[in-house]
Amino acid sequence: MLFCLTGKPIRMTWTRLAATAAAGDTEIELEWGQADWPVGGTIVIATTGDRHSQAQTETRTITDISDDGTVITLDEALE
Repeated sequence: MLFCLTGKPIRMTWTRLAATAAAGDTEIELEWGQADWPVGGTIVIATTGDRHSQAQTETRTITDISDDGTVITLDEALE
């Protein structure tokens, strides 16, 4: 069996939010800048609750990143 992964290496694959992401937010603020996350890339915003809250995990596309990499604009509002 052959298994091949291709793509651009990403230095930091995860981070923490600097502030709580609320329903209706179209931007999230990160603790650390993400200069190598691409606009157009897909991210997953995971819940921090117990196993019953796993359905609250959301997937979004990055539409913009602030110059310092700490504010990510999403393609649609969080639920």
